[in-house]
Amino acid sequence: MNDITRRTFVGLAALAGAATATQPFAAAAQSKTKIDFAVDGIPLMPAEYADLLTRLAAGSNIAADEYLLGGAVAVLEAQFAALLGKEVAVFMPSGTLANHLAVRTLAGSRRRVIVQEMCHLYNDSGDCAQQLSQLNLIPLAPGKATFAWDDVVRVLDRSASGRAAIEVGAISIESPVRRLHGETFDFAEMQRISTEARRRGIGMHLDGARLFVACAYSKRQPEEYAALFDTVYVSLWKCFNAAGGAVLAGSRELLADLFDVRRMFGGALWQAWPYAAIASHYARGYLERLTVAVRVGEEFLEQLSGDQRFVLERVANGTSLFHLTPRGVDPASFRERLGMMGITVPPPDGGGFWLRVNETLRSASATSLAAAFRSAL
Repeated sequence: MNDITRRTFVGLAALAGAATATQPFAAAAQSKTKIDFAVDGIPLMPAEYADLLTRLAAGSNIAADEYLLGGAVAVLEAQFAALLGKEVAVFMPSGTLANHLAVRTLAGSRRRVIVQEMCHLYNDSGDCAQQLSQLNLIPLAPGKATFAWDDVVRVLDRSASGRAAIEVGAISIESPVRRLHGETFDFAEMQRISTEARRRGIGMHLDGARLFVACAYSKRQPEEYAALFDTVYVSLWKCFNAAGGAVLAGSRELLADLFDVRRMFGGALWQAWPYAAIASHYARGYLERLTVAVRVGEEFLEQLSGDQRFVLERVANGTSLFHLTPRGVDPASFRERLGMMGITVPPPDGGGFWLRVNETLRSASATSLAAAFRSAL
């Protein structure tokens, strides 16, 4: 075991001062931020969240909403509609409800919805679409992030040729896929499916909970993905640090009735401005900041890749998640020593860790991070 050297501490002391010029926002809130490989965004503690919300309310014209109408919620909806290149966006209290109402709206009376077998809507939403909207989810591509248009055609042909023909009303695609450690849906196949589905009048929904993470790695803008879909869901807490919430974006005509449908499903909160104000704050310039963090992360991984004391595994077609195994060391002790240096990693998975790149890495240099990981051995 190597001692944690004074040189390492000197390098880590530079973490807070290594931030780039791309972060003019929320300097005071950022000053307490440490490097955290365990989350998608910035892990704000309750006191930090309350402090930032107080300062935002004091320094700007944040107005309360009323049953999710007007105020900071309306500002947030307009902001994300613009970011996604859609006419409107609607606040939702959860991603589960956003995905459900999207496929419900797109499918209409056509009850079949094609999804990935590994997607969140099929696995982690309590069968809400089936139980509450009588939709029939058809899972494709078991264990994979991507299905092909040919897979869709087989479903369409089988649905049309049965004794009782049943139409497919919507196709839902999750990308990146959480259950596959952030693997993305093949973009060329996504384009083909979108083109062919629209030709046949089939609705397209994107579960883009972490869409902006995919953008930072693919160098594509959010609206480039969103243009392929009729509706797009984005999480407000995964990357934008809100205490909860989501947005669902689409055309004005398509989403016109969702305010009433949202209420019908119990999603009409009295007020959501504390969620909206924080998410709106962090959404400004987020992609630019995350792009800087991705560059730091890639340089950090490059520095460790040649070190025989670590085993590094990248996800094929992946984004922000990678698996790092330190050799010849107790994972719990390794994690504890990193914590002493202000670096948080998630609990070990076997002998290693699934680490996640997020914007906290902007306050570090790749060299200092690599030095810290070596010192923790």
